[in-house]
Formats: sequence, structure tokens, C-alpha cells
Amino acid sequence: MTRQRALVIPSVTITAVIALGLGLLPASSAAAPMVDAVFTPKLTYVTCPVDEDLPPRTKCAKLTVPLDWQTPNDGRTIQIAMRVTTPSRDAGRLGLTWNPGGPGGSAVDMHEWVYSLLPDSIRDRFDVISWDPRGVAKSEPNLKECVPVSVEPPAAGPVDWDAYWEKAAILEGAASAACFAANPNAAPYLGTWQVVRDMDAMRAALGYPRWNYWGVSYGTRLGNAYARTFPDKVRALIEDASFMANESIARFGATTPAGNYAAVQVYSSLVGKGQAYKIRAIDAYLDGSVIELSDGVALTRWNFLGTLNSLARNQSQYPVMRDLVNNLYDYVTKSERPNNGGQAADLDLDLDLDDFDPDPDDEVVIPDPDSDSFIIKFVTCADMADRPTTADLARMSRDAEQNYGTSYGHIGRASMCLGLPSGYSPPSPPADTTIALPNAPLFLLASGDAATPWIWGRSLANTFAKSRTMTFDSTTHGILVGPSACMNDVVEKYLLTLRLPRTDVFCPYVPSKPAA
Repeated sequence: MTRQRALVIPSVTITAVIALGLGLLPASSAAAPMVDAVFTPKLTYVTCPVDEDLPPRTKCAKLTVPLDWQTPNDGRTIQIAMRVTTPSRDAGRLGLTWNPGGPGGSAVDMHEWVYSLLPDSIRDRFDVISWDPRGVAKSEPNLKECVPVSVEPPAAGPVDWDAYWEKAAILEGAASAACFAANPNAAPYLGTWQVVRDMDAMRAALGYPRWNYWGVSYGTRLGNAYARTFPDKVRALIEDASFMANESIARFGATTPAGNYAAVQVYSSLVGKGQAYKIRAIDAYLDGSVIELSDGVALTRWNFLGTLNSLARNQSQYPVMRDLVNNLYDYVTKSERPNNGGQAADLDLDLDLDDFDPDPDDEVVIPDPDSDSFIIKFVTCADMADRPTTADLARMSRDAEQNYGTSYGHIGRASMCLGLPSGYSPPSPPADTTIALPNAPLFLLASGDAATPWIWGRSLANTFAKSRTMTFDSTTHGILVGPSACMNDVVEKYLLTLRLPRTDVFCPYVPSKPAA
């Protein structure tokens, strides 16, 4: 079965292609004129892959859309992969779609799992639509001939942040510039401005006058941009673990250390206040030494903080996180710090970082170095035009180091756009003005979210008239279908009836059930 519908979508014409290089290029000074263009999206149902475990009544589809919505009729098209699961009976043609974050997360790969978590009341009334944004997983266009490069600061000892960021700009910037240049028919067209137009083409092709959207993490930037571009096409909007309002690359990176520090404090308040002291002691030890683990991998201040942050994003991993901190603290307090100029300590510690995999039983999709590892950069840098200089990055790192500790100084989010031009895509709509939707949105936040700090979501909620926030006392990243009935009951009611709480709500911590 194929449905087709014509769309009229405003477009911006880019008048020049910005040359690539390692320099940090300024944003375009003038916007190109807006034009109207018509494109008929084509929805084609296809045979589902035999290796996918899908719910009953699931159809697989591909949506044909323009490569560039600015010039939709130039003959260049791509296909967006979709999965659609319908209720056992026609329940009124309500559609619920979502995005898991990233940028780069595959909703198609998670379709069956997420569908299984939804309450029966939602599955009985809503079509559930999962889709991979352009460039992600099963959707086109695919990036090729890209080789990621990662430069880490010194494992221990003082860090010359100016020297470090200059080196990262040369090496990491060159890798990003090379990937961008090698993919002229893909890399410039992955930004959120393009994705929201794919999303509305999908809505129209499926036949929904309006539909419902749940965004997680980056998905909240997508939801915000869609609501501001197509406000009359949104029935219900759930923003879960939100990005900040009027985001910029510089602020994205500069505010992350405070969020990481807050996550440690909230975690410690829930598990035991002594955990905060132990983490500080381990950080202090790793500033001067590394710890050689039994598998030959070195534990450094960088991967220690990264492991803590990954574990904290899923509160079901609190027991694992506590064991890691306790084991390391016992080791540190019983060992003499070697005076070896910051080189790796030759110590016997029976500890394997693989034991602390945040999701040891989950199916993990490893990013393809020829594509996925660059999507987050190309989307983020399309959405935001500012380009922090190496001097800016060094200053941010020194501020974070002074305020929270050396390990917090690696503010990688602010360095995503090294080597990339500015203005190669229309940016996402700004979010610093108030918008009133036909039905006000619901924001789901965690007090110590380890990936998107609480204040980010609060700032975005403030730009939506009559919105409501629900805050869960946790560090978990992504609240919906979590352990808190306080949260889930309100979300279910909102989707079914569009009724919001009378005021903002704070939900107390509820431990996750132990794994079966």
C-alpha cells in the first residue's frame, strides 16, 4: 500500500559553498531568500528483514524525500527507513513517533524494545512509528571514506590546555574536514533543519492531520525544531532529558562540566554521601598516576570519569557504579602513590573495565568508523553556527579544571566542529522566544541527569507557554517508561487526554528493580 501527498515547504537557498579547511570559519552574514517548493513524498511498504524481531501488526516502509529540502526538485532523493506498528483494531488513527537521541541513535533498531515498554492503553490506541533520521543506520545517505581520530590529553600530571587543543584542532579537525569533503552529497544535508521536514513528510504520507512526538536527549532538539516549524501539526509533545534553549556549541561544551559534577553529587545523595568523598579521592590519585588493570588497560582520570558518567545515565547501574567506586577507593587508600613522573604505575589490581559495562546484557551497536561516528558532528554543527577557537576551548578547560577538577576539563562537546565550516546548512529555529502550541508540552527531567543537565530542560520549558515539567530525583538519562509511577502515570494520562498537571511536579527517587 502506498500513500502519497503533496507538501508545500518553505526553503532557503544557499548561494555559495563554503570551502573546507582547518580554520574556524565565521558564520554566514546574511540569510538567503525563502522560496516555496512542492515535493510529493512517496511511502513504499517493503518486506521486513527476517532478522528483526518485530511486534505483531508491524509494517516496514521506506519514505522517499529530497536529499536537500532547499532544492527538492533537483532529482536527488534519499530513503528513510520506518517501522509502523498498529493497534489490533482501528483506534482513531493516532500516531506516536519518537527519537532516541544522539544525533545518530537508531529508533528502528529499538522499535520492538520500546514498543514492549509502552502501556497497553497506548498500544491499544496509537500507531507506533519508529524511523531512522537521514544518515543514521538504515536510512540514507550513508557516509563513506571517513576515519575518526581521537586525541587525548596526558594520562596524568599537569595539562597544557592550549597545546592540547591546538593539537586536537590539527588532527581531529583534519579527520572531520576530510570526511566532510569526501561526502559532498551526504554530509551537508544531515542537519535538523532537513530532518524536521522529513518528519513532516512522513506525517503527511501516513495520513495524520496531527501526531504525537516523544523526544529523548537530541530528540528534544528535534522536537523543539519540529514544534516551531510545524506547530499546528503537533497534538502532544513530550520532551524527555532536554537540550537547552537557544543552544550554541560553546555553551553546549562549557556547561557540561557543571552537569557532570552535579550528576556525581545527586548519585551520592541517593546511594550514600560517602561516595562523593571516595570519588574525589580517586580523582586526586589519578591526577598523578594511572592504574594498570589486569587486562593491560590503563585506568586514567579520563576513562574513570567517562565510565562513571555512562553508568550514572541508567540508574539500574547504581550497584555496579558503587562497587567500582568502593573497589578503587580501597585500592587507592592501601597503595602508595608511585613517584614516577606521572607514568603508568606497575600495580596489581584485579579490576577489568569490561566488568563495568553500563549495559552488559544489552545489544550494543558499535559505530561504523566510516559513517556513524561523524554523524553527531555533522548534525550538531549544522544546527549551530558558532565555532569556538582553540583559545576558547583552552579557557573553558581551565575554568572547568579550576572549578571541578582536571578530569572535567576535557570539554569535548565544545570541540565537535573543529575542522568544519559554518553555515553549510540552515540552522535549527532559535528557542529563546516563547511559543504557544495548541496543546502545551510536557517536559520530563532528572535532577542530576548525567548527559543533559536539569537546567537545560528547565530553560527550554520556559520557552513554551503553559508547559509543565516533571523532575525525577535521579541521574538517569531519559525518564519515560522508567521505574517511577509518579512520572509514568502522568505521561500516560497526557497522551490519552492531553491533560497536564496543574503545577510542575517533583517525583522522589524510586530504585530500579534488580535485573532478572
